[in-house]
Amino acid sequence: DAYRLPVIGNIVTGLGEISNSGYRSRGLTIAVDSGAQIVAPAAGRVAYAGTYRAYGNIIIIEHDAVWTSLITNLATASVKVGDTLVQGAPLGRSGADDPTVTVELRRNGRPIDIAALIG
Repeated sequence: DAYRLPVIGNIVTGLGEISNSGYRSRGLTIAVDSGAQIVAPAAGRVAYAGTYRAYGNIIIIEHDAVWTSLITNLATASVKVGDTLVQGAPLGRSGADDPTVTVELRRNGRPIDIAALIG
């Protein structure tokens, strides 16, 4: 199956764009509705699920030996480490305070442009 975005919304920052704070984006940031359902962009296994610095709840999904997805800024997470996911499986929901979600697809740890892969 083609890679899909983990949530419906408007892309506000693309791969490589420079943010107002001067950081280069390593993924896509999507503006979403408060409480939006966030799903697995592709099948895989949950390698990490928890809070990390200012990124809210983050989930890392290992798709195979070289591909991983990192999804950040979930208000709530409904998966745990070790869970096996099918594409589209619920991961959690966005929050009301900062309703954006960022997704990074990495191959061997390097960010990949998701836009070229979305089905």
